Amino acid sequence: MTTKPKVAFIGLGAMGMGMALHLLDDGFVVSGYDVNPKALQILEEKGGIAASSPRNCATDASFLVCMVANAAQTEEVLFTVSTGAVFGLPSNATVILCSTVPPSFPGKVLVKFHVDLARPDVQLVDCPVSGGTVRAAQGKLTILCSGTSEALVAAGPVLDSMAETKYEIDGGLGSANKVKLVNQHLAGIHIAAAAEAMGLVASLGLSTKAFHDTVLGSTATSWMFENRVPHMLADDWTPHSALAIFVKDMGIVTTEGLVQGVPLWVASSAEQLYLLGAQMGYDREDDAGVVRVFLPKSPSLVYSAARAATSPDDPRTFELIRCLLEIVHTVAAIEALALGDSLGLSTRDLVRIISNAAGASEAFKRASSRIMAGDSTSGPNISETRCMLTDVALLAKKLRYPLHLAATALNLYDLALVRGLGSQGVDFHGRDSGKSPWIRT
Repeated sequence: MTTKPKVAFIGLGAMGMGMALHLLDDGFVVSGYDVNPKALQILEEKGGIAASSPRNCATDASFLVCMVANAAQTEEVLFTVSTGAVFGLPSNATVILCSTVPPSFPGKVLVKFHVDLARPDVQLVDCPVSGGTVRAAQGKLTILCSGTSEALVAAGPVLDSMAETKYEIDGGLGSANKVKLVNQHLAGIHIAAAAEAMGLVASLGLSTKAFHDTVLGSTATSWMFENRVPHMLADDWTPHSALAIFVKDMGIVTTEGLVQGVPLWVASSAEQLYLLGAQMGYDREDDAGVVRVFLPKSPSLVYSAARAATSPDDPRTFELIRCLLEIVHTVAAIEALALGDSLGLSTRDLVRIISNAAGASEAFKRASSRIMAGDSTSGPNISETRCMLTDVALLAKKLRYPLHLAATALNLYDLALVRGLGSQGVDFHGRDSGKSPWIRT
């Protein structure tokens, strides 16, 4: 059997290790580098090569996969004088950047390779990934990739090995991270919204398990609700995806909103929740643990209320909180599409990708469908929706329960009423400009 090319893999964290071991199982020669000696030991025990530095890792490798935490770490492992991977890369190597980074960052990396270090032979692919640790180990990730056609063809064997679904994003380097940025905007809000809703149900003494079951399959559900709420119900904070990742990713989202001049009220509110969670010491635990921000005196209340509710199920209250989720998801969808539009992304392509990714929600699918159709009348209007949010806010106020995302959404609906848009559908997006007249001021 012909041996596949050598892949240098830098960043053997929870997902990176799975990706590297899968490439090894798929017949690639894999050398790896990580600051954690235990990770190198595991790779070596599985048949990989443990490297002493990024430079050593990249020696003789046709491909370099970089799966570190952020842009700063990427620059460090690639370009640190004498030990950086660039000093070990052979001619005509292909570098695959798998980290979620600001969209402008991959282009800056290419300039460093081609201009600053006179390595025009190096090809670069912008390639953020999604799917979690289990799918990484199975080679079933969702991969977004962008770059020149030559770079994408060159990287094809490695990307195809790691991916179940691969999207090639038009627009050159950075375009893949633009799509990932929009996905993370939605995913981050959806986890925080699930936490806000589950915490409120628990604080009311209602069954959190019964509420979870009510949301599943309804118009209030999301991919993240279905995936993360079981962690809350089990009081399990094993870091399948650490809260610190969303501290970073929501920071990228809100910074890009500032750069593009797109106000991201709900995303900014969600970012503050993750920052608070990190400050409380939850940053290395599962991101679903953000629910404890809402329950500082009883951090396991969602778990206990799943087993022994103190109040009988209340269908009307369940419906009210279910509406909270659907409304926040709808506002998030409008924000996300406005952000994608400002980044020059095709709305149709963005909707197609996001609807099958971790940022998906039923509200996103419904809202985006109406927006693309120019439908400003279907569904409840802004005035009706504001009334529902007001009822939720009054319910929470009696408990002294802190609403964050729902309160931000309520402020936006108040703004819409001031602007005379009360009779418009909640997901009206403006037929001419393609931008929401009540999200953009």
